[in-house]
Amino acid sequence: MAISEGFMNKIGVINYNISNFSVEELFGWCRENGVGYVELMRKDVWPDIEKPENTVKETSALLQKYGIKISQVAAGNDFLQKTEEDLNRQVWMLGELCKIVKDLGFNQLRVDGGWPKDGVAEKDYRDLIVKGVSKAVEMAEKEDVYLALDNHGTVTNDIFLQTDILKTVNSRHLGANLDTMNYRWYGYPVDELSDIYRDIAPYTLHTHLKDGTGSRAEYKGAVLGEGEIPVADAIKILKDAGYDGVWCVEYEGKEGAEGYKKSVSWLKKTLA
Repeated sequence: MAISEGFMNKIGVINYNISNFSVEELFGWCRENGVGYVELMRKDVWPDIEKPENTVKETSALLQKYGIKISQVAAGNDFLQKTEEDLNRQVWMLGELCKIVKDLGFNQLRVDGGWPKDGVAEKDYRDLIVKGVSKAVEMAEKEDVYLALDNHGTVTNDIFLQTDILKTVNSRHLGANLDTMNYRWYGYPVDELSDIYRDIAPYTLHTHLKDGTGSRAEYKGAVLGEGEIPVADAIKILKDAGYDGVWCVEYEGKEGAEGYKKSVSWLKKTLA
């Protein structure tokens, strides 16, 4: 059975580990491979946060030329800061990105909780992230932009912390980016992943469909359907929960664009 046009329009890839493509080359690759959406990185649209110059005009022209849409931009923020000034700087950056994404004609950012560092106590992680996210959400609400909190690294991959933050801030402009592999990388057993997906599905605004095996130093990326992650189960769980966002492929193996191509092919068959 052929994949529906609706699903075709909701397949995406992240601009990460795919190749040394320029943004234009990536858009061209997407058009050739039936991919309608791209998740861009902050540097793709705002190369240097110390300078006001951005690539909105150029990127908008390329989106129109290739018929591609942006699913979200990865902000690359970090709320685990030592000082209030540094925390506010992260919030300011997200506020500027909200304006940039609106100028590009879409309305979503992927945000991180933060990264452990000397001088920031683990006991303070939750409060710092809640404070940073709350301030960022205030700015996002004004711009009608949505923030997808990623299960990323060794902090918000904790499903209990991630959902606690979402419930505490409690805004329709805040949800989750569900990365199917990252919970396993963090250390959760494979047989617990589907239950975790059910917990996070009601909050999910965006996906990273990622496969692989092992956790931490043992982790190896794989083409979708070739690892140990129940990606097909995650898709079903999200559909059952009413998810209608982009099905975004993230591949972290060694095959680059070819690995992405195989993963997109698997995804089309699975969504059909």
